Amino acid sequence: MPYWKEFAAALRHWSEYHADDKRLEVEIVYIEMPKAVLDILRPAFKQSRIERVYFENCRHSNHSSGYMADFFKQVLQSNHFITRVSFGILEFAQEDVKTVCGAIESRNAGSQPIEGLGMVNCFENGIDTQTLKTILASITTSRTENVVLKLSHNGMSSREAAIIGEFLNSNSCLSELDSAYNQLNDADAAVLSNALSVNTRLEKISVKNNRMTENGRLAFLRAVFDISSLSSCAASNHTCRVHGLERDISVVNRYESFSLNKWSKIFSMLALSSEDSFINTSLLRGVPAQLVPLILDRCNDVGCIDNTQALTDIYLELTSTTRCQK
Repeated sequence: MPYWKEFAAALRHWSEYHADDKRLEVEIVYIEMPKAVLDILRPAFKQSRIERVYFENCRHSNHSSGYMADFFKQVLQSNHFITRVSFGILEFAQEDVKTVCGAIESRNAGSQPIEGLGMVNCFENGIDTQTLKTILASITTSRTENVVLKLSHNGMSSREAAIIGEFLNSNSCLSELDSAYNQLNDADAAVLSNALSVNTRLEKISVKNNRMTENGRLAFLRAVFDISSLSSCAASNHTCRVHGLERDISVVNRYESFSLNKWSKIFSMLALSSEDSFINTSLLRGVPAQLVPLILDRCNDVGCIDNTQALTDIYLELTSTTRCQK
């Protein structure tokens, strides 16, 4: 116990005398934390200049996760410096999740919203649909546009994919979703990729180590780079990068600029589909004449920047074409 008291005192001392404009990131990993320890830390966590908190495998056999949930409820209500909270390998009951999410909603109602929540490997038999809805509903209340949600290692499958897909269809404030190490399959990949056709805010999704095969990969790939026509290409998702597939496609939408991502794809289509000229002008049929100069001008700008081979490889794959050897 003396060490925890020293740690709590150090947090308060640094925050009062040395913080200036800086903030702390506190990680407590693989350390037993009975209720007595949480009671010692609570006042310091309420007052200190902490921005991010991560607790992993900090359970103690003599107390339930209810104490942990109540601890964070009180801390989040008092300390508005904290913007991200993550838990790993901590078993939460449905009521515990409600407690934490209720505190997040209260914070989001004010001027200092929560920007990130992580619940990784936090449910003994996998996350249930009602708990997932509770989590998604709480982060939706955030007023910031860059909310991060980490839900890896939670046994999510098709039921959860349907809920997440519906959530993404609402074009919520979520900018990053980690759904790695779950049980999502190709059908779930189709559900999630379909949501990308309307979602313009999600910037990153991780699906590493799920049950997706090449069919699931192609579903995502066609959502972010539809080569059936120039119009389809322009209507593709130009904001989200898909990470974690066995054959990587994260090169698509690699720029922060929506416009640059879109025009890189259009330029690739025009240039790579041409057999004997700089661009394939046949793809411009149906494009209003007054827009053709704009397209050519944009392609010229992108062509000067976009020198990576990866997007070329993606296009050639989608068209079942091989590189010409010169």
